[in-house]
Amino acid sequence: MDTRGLLDQLLGAGKSLLGDSGLTKPGGGVSDLGKGAAVGGLAGLLLGSKGGRKLAAYGGLAALGVMAYRAYAGSRGDTPEPVAEKSIEYANKEGRVVLRALLSGARVDGHIDERERALIDQEVDRLGADPELRQWVERELASPLDPAGLAAEVGDDALLASEVYLATVLVIADAGFLERAYLDQLATSLKLDPSLKARLEQQAQAVAGG
Repeated sequence: MDTRGLLDQLLGAGKSLLGDSGLTKPGGGVSDLGKGAAVGGLAGLLLGSKGGRKLAAYGGLAALGVMAYRAYAGSRGDTPEPVAEKSIEYANKEGRVVLRALLSGARVDGHIDERERALIDQEVDRLGADPELRQWVERELASPLDPAGLAAEVGDDALLASEVYLATVLVIADAGFLERAYLDQLATSLKLDPSLKARLEQQAQAVAGG
């Protein structure tokens, strides 16, 4: 089940759509016009916030990993070094967990209606997702938000936990009461150090505000 491939395709499709529509700046940022743009289907769900659109514009999952690593290293007082090449097994887990985090974060402010589900199903089909992956996406969209369960899948991997939290902050449109409560619960479940949590949120703000 290639969740990483689906995530890369979704973010890549979002980046292409933003560029083709004149919504991105030459340097990779999102233009003023792009800030209000809406994209249909699953890409639209993931790119519904300014941070989500910037994530696509700046390189998707690879950029997310670099940003999370910088915040993680900085919280430990380490000098960031080049990110080591990831094994196929780890990359697959990373893609699955990050996609799950993005789907959860995008749903914090409310449910997904039948029309939105239909658009999402169409997009998953268009991207060539296998039946197992489509069923997984459908289960994730229908399941209650479960930050503790997401943290359990991350395990004791502090760097992946950083990536999951950063992805969630980026995809959430506005940090209202519900969103703030979810982020705090997720950070607690992931056992993030307060200084690391703060650095990740600063990183997200820098991306969304740039």
